[in-house]
Amino acid sequence: MTTKNIKNQGFTLVELLIVIVIIAILTVVSLVAYNGLQNQAKTSAAKSAADAVAKKAELYNTAKSKYPANLGVLTSKTVGTSSDSQTGEPYYLDEKTVKTPDSALTDGHAPAEANTIEYKQCPDTGDATGAHVKYYNFSTSKVEERTIGSCAS
Repeated sequence: MTTKNIKNQGFTLVELLIVIVIIAILTVVSLVAYNGLQNQAKTSAAKSAADAVAKKAELYNTAKSKYPANLGVLTSKTVGTSSDSQTGEPYYLDEKTVKTPDSALTDGHAPAEANTIEYKQCPDTGDATGAHVKYYNFSTSKVEERTIGSCAS
C-alpha cells in the first residue's frame, strides 16, 4: 500500500521569488506616487506664498500709490523711515510666510523651502508701477513668474 498522505509543507523557491517581485513592484509604484504628491504639495505652497505676496503688494500700492521696492518692505525687514514700519497695516506680511532667496531662482535648482519667493520691482523712471513675483514649481522643475501692476516689456 502506497500512501499519498505526504503533504507539501512550505513554499517553493519560485513562489517566494514571485511574491518578492510583486512586493518590490508595488513599493516602487507607491514611492513614485508619493514623490509626485510631495512635489505637488510644495508647488501649491509656493504658489500660495506668491499669491500672498502679490495681494499684499497690491494693497501696498493702494495705500502708497507705488509698489514696494523689495519683499522686505512688506515684512518690515527694511531699515528706512518710520512709515516703513507697518506691522498694523493691511499690507503687512508675516516674515514666516515667505522667504527671500539667497540668489536668483533658476530652473532646475530647487530652493530649500517651498515658500521662497523672488520679488523684483519693474524698472521705471519714477514710482514703481508694477512688479514680478517668481516662485519655483517643484512638479515641472521650472521657475514661474507672475506680473502685478503694469510693467513695460
